[in-house]
Formats: sequence, C-alpha cells, structure tokens
Amino acid sequence: MKSVTKISLLFFSFLLILTSCKRESSNDDANGDPLLSLPIEEKTFILLTNTFGPNDPNSGGAAALFQVYNDYLPGRIFMMNIPSQNNVAYKAGVTDSVINTFFKKPPVPALHLNNEFVDLDLAEKIDLVSNRSPNVGVNHLVADKGDYYEVRAKVKILDFFYTSSFYITSYLLGDFEPKDYGGGVNFSTQPLPGVTEISNGRLSYALDVKSLRDTSRVVVRKGDPVMHYRVLLSTDSVAFAPGLLLDTINIFGRSFDAGDIFGLQQTPLRFKLPKTPASEVAANLYVVTMVFRKEDGDQQIRLENSYQTRIR
Repeated sequence: MKSVTKISLLFFSFLLILTSCKRESSNDDANGDPLLSLPIEEKTFILLTNTFGPNDPNSGGAAALFQVYNDYLPGRIFMMNIPSQNNVAYKAGVTDSVINTFFKKPPVPALHLNNEFVDLDLAEKIDLVSNRSPNVGVNHLVADKGDYYEVRAKVKILDFFYTSSFYITSYLLGDFEPKDYGGGVNFSTQPLPGVTEISNGRLSYALDVKSLRDTSRVVVRKGDPVMHYRVLLSTDSVAFAPGLLLDTINIFGRSFDAGDIFGLQQTPLRFKLPKTPASEVAANLYVVTMVFRKEDGDQQIRLENSYQTRIR
C-alpha cells in the first residue's frame, strides 16, 4: 500500500509540474536547471580527517600521509583538516561543532577514516570501505555570491531505508602554507624531528615517502615543501555539524526508496559557506558535501558518503 501511495503522490506532483510549465522561465525552473544533468557517481568515496590541526608539529606527517593515501586510491580519497580550537583563522564555533557531533567521541590526534578512528592498518580499512556498495551518492554545484559561496547539493538514495534519518551539509576547505599570513591567520608549524625540517626558510620534508601501490615510486620527496591540505574554514551548519535533516523535506519522512533524488526544484538543498580572512589567502579552496545516516537504536551518526571539488 505504501508503494502504491508513493507512486500516486509522485504522479500527482508530476501533473503539477506539467500544469505550471507556462510560467516565466528562470534559473530555478527545472527545464534550465543544471542540477538536473549533474551526474552522481555511485561509488563509495572516503574522507580522511586529520585531527592534529595545522599548528601541531605532527600535522606535517599527516599531510604526507594524505598524499600517500590519495596516491593509493586515486580519485576516491578526499581530505579534511580540523584546525586547533585556539586558531582564529576560521569561523568561530566550527571546530567545537565538528568535535561534538561529527565524531562518536572526542577524537584523538590522528587520521580518521570518515568520522571513525581507525585502529588497524589504514590501507586495509580503505580497501574494506571502498569496496562497499554505497547507500547514497552526492554531488554539488558551487557559485560565488560575494561574501559567501552558495552550494546546491544533489543527493541520490541507492537502497531502501524505512527507519533511517539522513543529514546533509557542506564545508568550505582551504590549502595553506605553514606560515603566519597576518591578520590572525596563522598556520605556522614547528618541525617534527625526523619528519619535517626548516630548509631555506620553509618547512619541508626531511625524508622520502614511498608509494604504497608501487614502492619503486616516491610520493613525497625530501625537500618538498609542507602544505596544510583542506583546512576546515566555514559552514552554515555550526549548531549541528551533520547539517540538514532530509526527513524534513522528504514527503515520506524517514522512508526512502532506491532512486529517490533530493536537491531539485521540489526539494532544494542550499548551503551558504561564509568567506573568512583565511579563505581569501588560501592557496586553493574546496567544497566538501557530506551525507550522514542515523539508524534507529544507533547513537552514532555515520558518514555514508561525500564529494569534494576544487572551486579556486
């Protein structure tokens, strides 16, 4: 009965769209909306989260590992670096929100796979997670609106869920040199003996790091400059890091069917990511959009999938 009712409601919604097709066209009209043709890859992507923070000397080693694992599974690894809580280079409150709700418990300084601490070989865990069939896929479009970036997300449900809640959010990330940019934007980092060193006035790697896929190749070379990759800068989900509850825009509440798509004209998903002093001096800017799921009886909000694109 539920499936028949859903088909009837969807057919009725389709009729409403047909009867309104004579309206004056605009960028939000479905016929001209680029989100319609935006593809969603049905793959499980992995978000590696660095919880050392860019001011921690260990962050240079974590940045090297970012490169190593990105080389290990090209095109499937995304990155995020959470700033230390006393760093004023990002929007106030972002770190507290992520620490309190993104992770199951306050994270130890380490690399985390999605929003979980990995206590076994990270490459082994990457293999395990990347081979899973995804439950949901996501993509986005980003527009510069002056003092903020507007993200329009598109989500596709890939399985059937009747007792799950889904959440979606977007974060603004940036790449930085380990230095003091001035104006309170300070990503300077002390060297970690044996891993990083000061060379020609710059924080650089003190050793070669080989590829995990092909040990004859070097991914990070001695003397390469250190960068802080994908530092979290801002989000409009400060109060609750996992973001918007999809149940609130789904006419069937917590009931989701394979093939359901959200983010189009009838179910818009828009996020405003404020620009910050740090975002204005970042070497590169990125947006990551993440979809979380919470099942009945499960206290943990789990990161189901993500998608990250460079916007500058």
